[in-house]
Amino acid sequence: MALISWGSVAGVAMEALRLARAEGIKIKLLVPKLLYPVSEHMYQDFFASVKRGLVVEQSHQGQLYRVLRMYVNVPEGIESLAKSGSNPILAREVLQRIREMALALQRKLQREPEPQLG
Repeated sequence: MALISWGSVAGVAMEALRLARAEGIKIKLLVPKLLYPVSEHMYQDFFASVKRGLVVEQSHQGQLYRVLRMYVNVPEGIESLAKSGSNPILAREVLQRIREMALALQRKLQREPEPQLG
């Protein structure tokens, strides 16, 4: 699991990360200092071990998520969590989405059969 956030909502993402880890969810966070030009290598390294995640941003159109999809191979399980400036994102909202994604990932992993040897 992973979070990417920037700007004023990065603190909210950090709090959600702390709460998720306290619940035993394995999750990491990336807060880029520079949005453009996009550091493709940095994001590719970050996404290498990620199955699910959120791009958390206080932007009703999800601009960072869109920019990332233009320049980086964003994994299928990465979603946008974006809101307009008048509706602040709360850590508990981020945590709830993390919980839902972790549960969905756990269910998926339980359904996948183990490879048969020999």
